[in-house]
Amino acid sequence: MESSAENRPPMAAAMRWVSAATTVSLEMAIPAGVGVWLDKQFEMTPWLTVIGALLGLGTGMSHLLKIAGSPPGRQQTTTDREAEPDA
Repeated sequence: MESSAENRPPMAAAMRWVSAATTVSLEMAIPAGVGVWLDKQFEMTPWLTVIGALLGLGTGMSHLLKIAGSPPGRQQTTTDREAEPDA
């Protein structure tokens, strides 16, 4: 028995978006933070920070586009894509 997006309470829908926004923001911030830390360890300022920021930006934007392209109430996973027949 699957519950559709229309049957969910508003708080559940809000928590889904809060979770997605938090995930995307952490995907962008953590690589840059690791780059800053590595720059301090290896004294390579600012190169590892720039690489981390670009990696985080790419990862976060990729995930954000995936979320924005999925229908409301459903995010397609790898197993869902594998189960779909080719058209």
